[in-house]
Amino acid sequence: MLEDFKQALARVQSDYGFYVDCQANPAVALAGYDLSVDERSALTDPEKLGGLLRGGIGISRIPSITIKISGTHDWVNRTRPKKTTTNMADAELDSMIATEVGAIRRADTPETRTAASVRLMELIG
Repeated sequence: MLEDFKQALARVQSDYGFYVDCQANPAVALAGYDLSVDERSALTDPEKLGGLLRGGIGISRIPSITIKISGTHDWVNRTRPKKTTTNMADAELDSMIATEVGAIRRADTPETRTAASVRLMELIG
């Protein structure tokens, strides 16, 4: 009986249609399960079912799981700030970026394109 109860309970939790059938027409929904009177009652009464799922109706053969999360949580952002060019005016930085973008566009070999790309990455961090 217990094995059938576990299967029916698992199905109640994963199949909403079956849960509704257990409430509306329990004789048909649970016909294929060998259940005791208490087990059948637990599956057909929403209050008992809720208590069972919370671990409180006293069917001692049903295992329960308790998860406890404790401790302190550090939500401080520990990532390093992006490296930026210091003491450089924004206009000057924009000009240098534009120069390197132009160098990438004008590059005629992979080596010159790579060199300009690396310089651009160093500028923007």
